[in-house]
Amino acid sequence: MTTAMKVTLTPERIALRPGESAEIEVNIQNASQVVEHFSASVIGLPREDLYSCEPAVVMLRPREVGTIRVRINVPDHAGPMAGLYTLGLLVRSPYQRDVSRCEELPLDVQPTPALTMTAQPEVVTGGPAGTYALTLTNEGNTPLAVTLAGNDPENQVGFEFSPRELLMEPGTIAGATLTVRANAPLTGQELRRTLTLRAHAHELTVEKQAAFLQRPRIAGGLLRVGGMAAGLAVLAGSAVGGALLIRDARQENAAQTNQLTPPAITQSANPTGASKQASGANQQTQSAPPSSAESTASGASQTTTGSTSSGAQLPPGSKIVDFTRMPDGQPPGDRIIPGDLYAAGGGVKLSTVTEHAPPDCHDATALALRTAGDFGSFLTSARPAGADLCNTVTVRIDFAAPARLVRLNIMGVGPSYTMTALLSDGSSETRQTTTQRSTITPITYEAPTEKTVIAITLGHTNPDPTAKDPTIIKSIAFTPA
Repeated sequence: MTTAMKVTLTPERIALRPGESAEIEVNIQNASQVVEHFSASVIGLPREDLYSCEPAVVMLRPREVGTIRVRINVPDHAGPMAGLYTLGLLVRSPYQRDVSRCEELPLDVQPTPALTMTAQPEVVTGGPAGTYALTLTNEGNTPLAVTLAGNDPENQVGFEFSPRELLMEPGTIAGATLTVRANAPLTGQELRRTLTLRAHAHELTVEKQAAFLQRPRIAGGLLRVGGMAAGLAVLAGSAVGGALLIRDARQENAAQTNQLTPPAITQSANPTGASKQASGANQQTQSAPPSSAESTASGASQTTTGSTSSGAQLPPGSKIVDFTRMPDGQPPGDRIIPGDLYAAGGGVKLSTVTEHAPPDCHDATALALRTAGDFGSFLTSARPAGADLCNTVTVRIDFAAPARLVRLNIMGVGPSYTMTALLSDGSSETRQTTTQRSTITPITYEAPTEKTVIAITLGHTNPDPTAKDPTIIKSIAFTPA
């Protein structure tokens, strides 16, 4: 009976930011001819602990007016996104369910942008170039269009971000790669360059300090000689030694890129072209490190357990599929994806193998892209009901065209993982490796002569069906046969 009471709200509309609260006076008039009891509740908030009522119940005689004070809170984190919401303030009798009335209360959640950025490592030691892995977290309640930039006090360092611009939804984490380049000192002491990294989003700017420590290309003592003949001999030796030092610097920078950075977005790998482009960009340094894709390709097999091609580089024409981003380059967040999401651009189709899945994961036939903690973004298994369910099931990757060489970049929390290569003659071969937390671990397989790889699977090695070792795939690189 909606005529048994009259309800008014003061104020009739509220605006709050995360962490703020507001009090609403709910004025109730008993319009019936008997004594009634009334309570209030809020409809439309994600949790009941986000509001309170004082008193819980009021008793009113006929025509009497009473007040219930309702306090509404917007949480600091994991609250609603910025925007206009309509809440319902429900007043009813605890004893007569047909005595009730609901009034609308507009809630305007104000935008509160918040962004954090970290760099790993904070100090890079190298020659003409160094690489950092950046992690950005949108801790606010509104989407952010983030642009990355950097500078050094001497204005001698070049900054290359991949990607430079990111679109981040509230609560998501995104990664980027930074390569810095500068002329290394010829001789003398190590040169320390102070870097300031910036992430801009509208009027919000976040800064992070980092350092680039450059070794001299030639040891200082080699030039301190007496006599012209000795000086000429030393200079001749320095020319050779300098070339070796530059080569070592390139190898070290490539190793850093391999450890810190997953491969780029799905593309054809062309080490020769990438090297030429890098060389042209920095001719004064005499050499430049290979691209991220090259570094990953050349260094991946060196740490792989049981690899048949240790130290081998991926030849030109190889493909790299990056599962830390959507095919359009956007951050994945947490979402269920179709198995053919990377088919058009990457030439791979994805599925799961539930044969040995635990009982509660036999329906884990979905694929998901997730972003979580130290692991960043990755490909994993999931149940159709949610991206965070059953992330421990084996994932299968089928190639549109047979492959000769396959390199899989994975992560884990310490246990062993098995990659099985399914070959064109119906046979299969396995490779195993042990992961370390927060470290990308590659597994490489090269098919023998007259055979090709048509698909691979990856899952943890633990035979216990209740094992909770997650399936975390960062990227895959392969060479078509």
